[in-house]
Amino acid sequence: MSAKPTRRGELVQSPGEDGWTVYVAEDDALHVLNETARAIWELCDGKTTAEEMGRAVAEMTVMTTAESIAAIAGTLASLAERGLITMTT
Repeated sequence: MSAKPTRRGELVQSPGEDGWTVYVAEDDALHVLNETARAIWELCDGKTTAEEMGRAVAEMTVMTTAESIAAIAGTLASLAERGLITMTT
């Protein structure tokens, strides 16, 4: 998994009552992200791979690198399904 997730540029984010809201103007869609999903979304800079994200999270938690990468992969898949990120190589 060497893809580099990238946030879509035309999104507007702001804090909300239930988490962070991300508005996609072209779809007229509002998404709510919890703090974990928002942190991962912020790392989607088009330069950082999912593996790099996983290793960094593993160093800060009690999860193994494999567990962390798997968790991040699930969140990235959800963000991609919602149209909030794209995966570039």
